[in-house]
Amino acid sequence: MAEIGIKDLKSGASRVIDEVAGGTSYVVTKRGRAAAVIVPLEDAEDLVLAHAEELITMRRRARDAYRRGRTKTLTELD
Repeated sequence: MAEIGIKDLKSGASRVIDEVAGGTSYVVTKRGRAAAVIVPLEDAEDLVLAHAEELITMRRRARDAYRRGRTKTLTELD
């Protein structure tokens, strides 16, 4: 992940947003220390969904079913 200082972010915000929209992610630094992350919207949505309680519950149930051998092959789903 690329790094960008807060000063550079301020002076080039439009360019940085265009780059992020194109898929680039940035760690924003303030006085040389990581302070924030800027990621494309799709990545942010994935991150939020990955931590949504309903999906976490579904993943846990699916993993439990897999461990118990209660799974189906793709051909069985048709």
